[in-house]
Amino acid sequence: MASSTYPASLTDQVRNALTERDLEAFGALLSDDVRWGDEKHPRGCRIRSEVLATFARALSAGLDGEVIEIKSGTKGIFGELSVTWPVENPRSHHANLFHVYLVKDGEIFQILRFFDRDSAALAAGLS
Repeated sequence: MASSTYPASLTDQVRNALTERDLEAFGALLSDDVRWGDEKHPRGCRIRSEVLATFARALSAGLDGEVIEIKSGTKGIFGELSVTWPVENPRSHHANLFHVYLVKDGEIFQILRFFDRDSAALAAGLS
């Protein structure tokens, strides 16, 4: 991409889809063969429908959250999400998650998860 950052419209679309929990809108931003998670892990997502099913399962299990920040970088779109798992979930806790959405040909082709803001910001190309 010739631009120094991803188009505001794509970044805004990611923000809106996540804020509204609109899986259809989010799915429209993903390539058919989008990757999320470790390829070798049995729950790693390798196609759009798997990514959307993972999000849908989390939401139906009572995951609550909010978008803290979505920002365009030179290498991808940075996202910080604040999430809380329901009390009855064995993973019950609150955490900030950091994602980087890598884009090719106007579509997200990979979602990377990071455990700290600095690593995610670096991977997204934020200055």
